[in-house]
Amino acid sequence: MPGEDSLSPSDVELLRRTAAGDHGAFTVFVDRHQGAVYRFLSARTGSAADSEDALQETFVAAFRGCGSYRGEASGRSWLFGIARNLSKRMYRKRVGEPDEMVPLEELGLQAGWGCPPWTDSFLERLERRDTLEKALGHLSPDEREILILRELEGLSGEETAEVLELSLPAMKSRLHRARLRLAAVLVGGTHG
Repeated sequence: MPGEDSLSPSDVELLRRTAAGDHGAFTVFVDRHQGAVYRFLSARTGSAADSEDALQETFVAAFRGCGSYRGEASGRSWLFGIARNLSKRMYRKRVGEPDEMVPLEELGLQAGWGCPPWTDSFLERLERRDTLEKALGHLSPDEREILILRELEGLSGEETAEVLELSLPAMKSRLHRARLRLAAVLVGGTHG
């Protein structure tokens, strides 16, 4: 398990101790997993503010639910399942709400009309973008999600299937299609 060594208590032990009232055990659990969960949520939401909100809500839900954790799934995949469900709920709440008001001129530039504002800050933003992040941005949320869990966060096939509520063969099929789509975007610039 990433983040654990032979001297560190397991996630199961940390959650058991948390349920028994040991808040320090939960702090260790949070420290162990918060980076991975944040990256996952960031890929799902596309917003730092939403990711931070969902991260906090994920750990609050995990703290409240640690007494019902039975250890059938790894603590990590259990946590990703909570994060996934919370981010889905957040998305459903936000459907129909505009993210923010954007000037019409900027929307036109984003759509490819006219010339981009070649300002220093615009160029700096372009330089900071990583190729992989851009490619992931062209994938569907489901494709991004499965690639993040398997390739970036290193969950096993079984753990990924469990988090995504899929059978193992269905997860493998979806992962294969997502990998092919990512390769197409990276190689050919296929954005559609």
